[in-house]
Amino acid sequence: MASLEFEEMTERSVSAESRAPSRPSSSHFRPDIQGLRALAVLLVVFAHASVPHFAGGYIGVDVFFVISGYVITDLLLRQPAHSVRANLKSFYARRIRRIIPAATVVLVATVIATYMWLGPNTGVPLLTDVRWASLFAANWHLIQTSSSYFIPGVPPSLVTHFWSLAVEEQFYIVFPLLVFSLGMLVAAKRRPIALGGVLILAIVASSWWSIHLTPINAIDAYYSPFTRFWELALGGLIVVLPRRWAERTPRLNAVVGALAIVVVVVAAMRLTDFSVYPGALAWWPCGATALLLWTGQASAVGGPATWLSWRPVQYVGNVSYSFYLWHYLWLMLPQQYATSPMAPLSRVLQVLAAFFCAVISYHFLENPIRRSKWLDQRPYAAGLLLVGCLLVTWSVTFLYATL
Repeated sequence: MASLEFEEMTERSVSAESRAPSRPSSSHFRPDIQGLRALAVLLVVFAHASVPHFAGGYIGVDVFFVISGYVITDLLLRQPAHSVRANLKSFYARRIRRIIPAATVVLVATVIATYMWLGPNTGVPLLTDVRWASLFAANWHLIQTSSSYFIPGVPPSLVTHFWSLAVEEQFYIVFPLLVFSLGMLVAAKRRPIALGGVLILAIVASSWWSIHLTPINAIDAYYSPFTRFWELALGGLIVVLPRRWAERTPRLNAVVGALAIVVVVVAAMRLTDFSVYPGALAWWPCGATALLLWTGQASAVGGPATWLSWRPVQYVGNVSYSFYLWHYLWLMLPQQYATSPMAPLSRVLQVLAAFFCAVISYHFLENPIRRSKWLDQRPYAAGLLLVGCLLVTWSVTFLYATL
């Protein structure tokens, strides 16, 4: 899931018709990546909405991880190598403005809605979960409490899905430091090679740990950043591979990309809540996503890069971060409130309501903050925004704790 998120290089609105998918422009915009985000968030929503045959839609989170690793690595490698401090300040300021405000609104809305509909008996345990989620440490809290999406008969916390955002943010704390440090220590021409070597080591170590831990401790394996970092690193590895290799075979790329789409969809349909996941099984969606990112750099017209670049699909990708944030509240709160199974029409209406909230959030909250020239001119503003959002979230939790 998460995302997030979500990233700077694909945030500009660009017409798919004016950009041939086989030749992405020098602006680094990849319309097909927005389409991949749309696919990822829809798979997650299908799983949580209990759409038949899509129980394994949770792999959408893995798709998001690989995409985020790709986009962030490309973004970081395009920054000047000589100014680590300035680069880090700029990077984290953008992350705060992109991620924090929308997440804060959803967390506060979740607390209020839970107390209104389910009462304090359910609301009080949620308050602790919300505090952890606001600090982007929800995954550690879930590990500590042995909580999971998949425990039969036990309703999950309404902010469980924040675990994937936590993993991404934890990756973002470490990875930029690594990239910028390599930029200072290694010549510009050797930077991709050095980073590629580090990423390969990270993929091998993290993937091995995931395969080893999953059958022993499924909850730790599912939520730990150490078993998930390889997925983001895999996306980053695609960036450092020479692009000219992909440009040699556009027709083959289209075929490989189509097969990769099939693999992602089949994995979502074949995996279940009882699958030994992530482990080795996570290589199916992650490997397929990496192939889509690779082949999308130079794919013949008519291939997956073309389908994923369709404007309506791109739009779903644009709002995918907010859609991911809102969908869980809309799907899970009514399910916990209802005394009988939800009707299919009710689930459809809940998904549409979540999408509507995502659209409102994207246009009237996320974009104004992200594109604010006032914030651009005040470097300290992002830090104040972060502190303000945390104060709002924690104040709401303490207020409701007294009720």
